[in-house]
Formats: sequence, C-alpha cells, structure tokens
Amino acid sequence: MLFKKKRKTLVGIVTFGNLPFTKLTVNSMRETTKNKIDFYLIVGKPGDTATIEWLEQEKIPYKVHDQNYGFPYSINDIYDYAWKDHNYDNLILAGNDIVTYPYAMDSLINLAKDSEYLVISGCQFDVRNLVDMFPETRQYFISGTHIFTAFDSKPWEVFKEYSEELAIADMQLSDIQNLCLYKKEVFDLVGYTDVGFYPAYYIDNDYARRLVNSKVKCCTLGNARFFHFWSRTIHQETGGSTSRNFENNRQYYVRKWGGDFGAETKEAAIKIDSREREMPVLEFWKNA
Repeated sequence: MLFKKKRKTLVGIVTFGNLPFTKLTVNSMRETTKNKIDFYLIVGKPGDTATIEWLEQEKIPYKVHDQNYGFPYSINDIYDYAWKDHNYDNLILAGNDIVTYPYAMDSLINLAKDSEYLVISGCQFDVRNLVDMFPETRQYFISGTHIFTAFDSKPWEVFKEYSEELAIADMQLSDIQNLCLYKKEVFDLVGYTDVGFYPAYYIDNDYARRLVNSKVKCCTLGNARFFHFWSRTIHQETGGSTSRNFENNRQYYVRKWGGDFGAETKEAAIKIDSREREMPVLEFWKNA
C-alpha cells in the first residue's frame, strides 16, 4: 500500500504591535487545526518587546526588524524562511488580526494535499459583516472603526456559517494574505513580492495579478471561514502606513500595469527572483 507523504505547513504572520490580536490569531489556529502546523512571525514594529517576550515564551521562531521595512519586505522574509532556509511544502499567510473558525485551516491543508491547486484562499467574514448581521454584537466594538478591547469575550462566535464540507470556487481568489495557502511551486513561478508597494497597500493586488498572469491553478474555499477584525494595525496601533501611502501605491500600480486593479492594459514582469535591490527601492519609497 502506498501512503501519501505528509505535507509540512508553515503559518507566516507579520505583526506591527497589537499583541492581544496576534495571540487570538495564533491560539485560534492551534485550537481549530488537527494538522501539524509551525509558526514564523515577523516583529515589524521597532521596540515591540511585548511580542518578542510572548514569542519566546511560546517557543515560536521570529525575526525582528529594527525599522519599518514595510509589509512586502516582511512577506519576503517569510518566503525565505519557508522556502530558502527550510523546505516547507505549504505556506499559509495570515493576518495578525484574524480568528479562524473550525475546519478552515484543515480544509486548506487537506485540499492542498489532495489536489493540484497551488493557491487556496480562505473566505473572510469581517467585523462590519458581524455587527450588521448580529446587532447584539455592537456592544463589543467602539466607534466607527470598530475598536475592540473586550478580549475576555468572543462575539464572533455567533457566526456559524462554516462547514467541514469543501465548497470550492475554482480559479477564484477572495483573499491572498489574510488566510491563504501557497504551495512551494508558487514561489518557483512567481517569486517575491514587490517592495515598491511600501509600506503596504496594493501588494496583494500586484501579487494577485502576477498569479493570474502566470496561470496558477487557484481557488477559494467558501467553507474555510475566518473572522477579520479589519485593519487593527491602523485603527488600534500607531500604524505603519498612511492614506498618502495608499495613493502612492495606487499610482505605482497603475504605472506598472497600465490601469487600476481590474483595468490593467499592459504586461509586467511576473517573477521577482532576487532581493538584491530591495533596500534602495525601500529607501526611495520611504522618502516619496
């Protein structure tokens, strides 16, 4: 009898403060996953000793940035850890302000093992959906930015629209960084993220465009649900980006692809296979 090799899965998370949310993310994954998973975190906020101390306590490997290198650079550090320094089969990129519902993680991992999909996205249910569908949960969130501090409560648990039964939307992607699995073959085809999208914004649009243009086999799992607190780095932290960064990155995307997302008119390089020029690019965009 032939047995399939167990695929090794790494969960990569970028943090910028907000340790209470990071704890929720990691713990929810541990509690809802039967498959073995490892973690690797980027501590992106300089001086974030609280996160470092917790990671040491939890024996979770991490890398500390001494300045704000931005989200794309941090993702590239995770790629290197997963596929240059180690030999993971799967990498799940996750936001540090999400909570996974039951079956989400195992659905991603099991489908990766049993299919030819190279990119498998989870399906988001965010705080704005929550308070609209379940008005009784509004008491847990403050103001229009849905600030959350009631960490002894779990209002997101009123949502039950998840299932163990796979719901595959073929050749569709709903989210590629808040909860999304990549097989190593994706890195071989598409490579690194573009650090020109500093410090955040449009990095996901750019990578999604490159995935589509490389004809990567992908899907979204409608049953693999996760709760998203929605941009806690901006709304509950000092933040690492601004509205000016958003507009700069939008303009960069338009120049690169000849149109905004969904209206692209020209081709651009699909694969970024080197990090040699990252620091000069970062310095340029930091001062833009």
